[in-house]
Amino acid sequence: MPSVTDNTVSTNEDPALADGRLFDSLSCLTPRTVLYGTLAWIGLFAIGSVALANPFFTERSAGAALDYWNTMYLHGLLIGMVGIALLVGMMAFHIRWRHAWVLVGGGAILATLFATVGGIFDRDASPTSAGMWTQVTGFFALDEMLAVVVVALTIEWFAHAEGSRRLSFLVAWLSAISMLIAAVMGHIAGWLLDYGPHPWFVVSYARFVGEKVSDLQANLTGSHSHEMAVAFSSFVIAAGVAFVAERQDRAPGGMIRGLGLSAAAFGVVGFTVIYVAAGFTPWAIPTMFKSAGGTNGIAADDLVTGLAMVGSLVAIGGALLAKVTRPIWPVVAAAWTWLLSVGLVAASGYWIELHETHFGAGDPKASGASADAVFTWFHQDIGLFLLPLVTAVMLATAYLVDSRRRTAVALTAIVGSSILFTGGMVYVFVDSARHGPGYVISTIGLLLLGSALLGSIWWGFAANCLRNHRRAAPPAP
Repeated sequence: MPSVTDNTVSTNEDPALADGRLFDSLSCLTPRTVLYGTLAWIGLFAIGSVALANPFFTERSAGAALDYWNTMYLHGLLIGMVGIALLVGMMAFHIRWRHAWVLVGGGAILATLFATVGGIFDRDASPTSAGMWTQVTGFFALDEMLAVVVVALTIEWFAHAEGSRRLSFLVAWLSAISMLIAAVMGHIAGWLLDYGPHPWFVVSYARFVGEKVSDLQANLTGSHSHEMAVAFSSFVIAAGVAFVAERQDRAPGGMIRGLGLSAAAFGVVGFTVIYVAAGFTPWAIPTMFKSAGGTNGIAADDLVTGLAMVGSLVAIGGALLAKVTRPIWPVVAAAWTWLLSVGLVAASGYWIELHETHFGAGDPKASGASADAVFTWFHQDIGLFLLPLVTAVMLATAYLVDSRRRTAVALTAIVGSSILFTGGMVYVFVDSARHGPGYVISTIGLLLLGSALLGSIWWGFAANCLRNHRRAAPPAP
């Protein structure tokens, strides 16, 4: 049983810290309860999002303006997802600094609660909105979590902790830094959206770089959202590789893992530099492999993010070649959902970008405009957010769900994610009818995937709490 002592956490053979208390006076707050409590809360919140938009037809057009309320509501989900990923990463890298567990665990609670509740009421960009300021409080809690994880990983490095010299550790550290930078860009973009060209130095900076304040705000918003999504995913996969094989000396597949993680590290650094430059300057990200007079082509940032995603896929594939001492099926489920994410985001995205004469790049009059609209939100909400979250939850399942149940949870996740991916491919490339076969297949897959997450919550959290309660209960007189 893991125990908490002094300023470090003793994990013995179990890095999950499932029952090590975050706060001595609150025995119910453990990494297990925070992780699964956050997952359960954002699950309920996701069900509520159906009142805002049907999950399988969000965009009328790929070029449509963002719906402010919809966007801010979904921010509540994303904040909770990052909190879950950070906790899983800390488990995988055996973070020993006790205060990091307290700060990240407490930050996850505050960030998720404030960001979700605030998102319900943050309906317009008003600087006096109580909903907006409630969400901002949650965003600051996210900053705190990210900063603590960066510091915790840095402490592990200087302490020469086990595993701190592994490539997976480097990718996780770079990804956490990238997420923190993306969060800061989001704050600046939000300020400009709410308050406009104020204070004076904002106007001066915009003039200095040669663009309007409104353009600066738009550039920062785009860079923030793109960078946060791919950095979040890279962090999850780095944790997965460390969990499976990186702590084993001379484990099979080491060369493959090293190649994949090296590509992922270069990708994380590359897209971070690109998005910072594109956010703070008027520099336009170039398009590569142009054809049809420049209509078709892949944006350079997509190539770099693809490098990070494919590199991560190669790394997790190499990790599966190792002699896995952990439960195999949750690990396979984690790798499988990441493979589907790469297929949906990178492979499908490249195909669409190279055929924009058909898909239209946001032109509602293009012959493939409806498919482009579906892909716009499907690759983001499913490929960049939901599937990486499932990857993280499958790693948590391997840590925290008992051996009798985790295989069923993992297999359900594999089947559900596969059906969801198939539905997405049908929806985008075969029939984009609003309630057509793609819609139906995707819905079935989503429900199965949701049942897998619910199973992980129950067997990893609720059932465990009931068992512990029975053990702690005094014997009947």
